Amino acid sequence: QYHINPDKISEEIRRGTSVILTSNPRNPTGKMVANPELARIQDLCRDHTTLVMDEFYSGYNYTTDCDGQVISAADNVKNVDEDDVLIIDGLTKRFRLPGWRVAWILGPKAFIKALGSCGSYLDGGTNVPFQEAAIPMLEPPKVRNEMRSLQRHFRDKRDYVVERLTRMGFDLPYVPDSTFYLWLDLKQLPEGINDGLNFFQACLEEKVIVVPGIFFDLNPSRRRDLFDSPCHHFVRVSYGPLMETLKAGLDGFERVLKKWNAFPDKQRGS
Repeated sequence: QYHINPDKISEEIRRGTSVILTSNPRNPTGKMVANPELARIQDLCRDHTTLVMDEFYSGYNYTTDCDGQVISAADNVKNVDEDDVLIIDGLTKRFRLPGWRVAWILGPKAFIKALGSCGSYLDGGTNVPFQEAAIPMLEPPKVRNEMRSLQRHFRDKRDYVVERLTRMGFDLPYVPDSTFYLWLDLKQLPEGINDGLNFFQACLEEKVIVVPGIFFDLNPSRRRDLFDSPCHHFVRVSYGPLMETLKAGLDGFERVLKKWNAFPDKQRGS
C-alpha cells in the first residue's frame, strides 16, 4: 500500500518511459522503500531509464531502531558516472533549515554539468555564505549523530499521534515508517466530515489545520472529476510541530468527533 511497485516500474520501462521521478520517503503517506526492494528498482532502471529520486525526507527513518541510518539510493549506485540516477537532497527537511535554500543533486558528471549550466541562468545558484556554513555540518559523524537525535524525536511524536488517533477510534492500516506525516483515512467517519475538504473545515473551526488529500492528487490534465479522486477521503496530518501543539491539535480532533457523534463508543469511554 502506497508503495513504489517494482512491477509497475518494469511496466513503465517497457512502455518506453525515459525518466521516472519519485520521492523516497514519500509525502504525504510516510511510507518508504528500503533495500533489497530499492536495489531491485534501481537494477530495473539501470541502462533503461533515468531515475530521479527526491530524498529530502531520507533522514526520517524509523526502521533501523533510530540508529541514525539514512535510506538512500546512493547505496546501490555501482558507478556514479554510468548509473542514470539523480538524487536530490538538502538541508530543508533533515536539518530543518528551509530558509537557507541549500540543496544538492548527486549524479553523473554530464548531468551535473548540464544542471549547473541551467541553474546559472535561472537563479545564479545558492548563496555562497550558506554553502560555506553547510560544509562542516555535513561531516559524516556529525550527520549520523544529528540523524539519530532527529529519528528518536520524531518517532516519539509519531507514536504519540498514532496512540491518540487509535484511542479516538480511527483504524490505522499502517504506521508511518518515515517522514513526519500520517495519511489519515476518513471513510470511517459520518457523512459530512468523511472527506478531506469537509473535515478540514470542521477542524478549522477548532483552530486545527490539516491538508485535504485532494491537494496531493496531481490529476494531470483534469482527466477525472476532482471528487472522484482516490485522495478525496483522506487528510494529511503532520507531527512536525512541537509536542504541545500536537496535543492541542488532537484535542481539537476529539472535539470535532464529539460534535459529529463519531465513534460514539469511544467517546463514551473517554
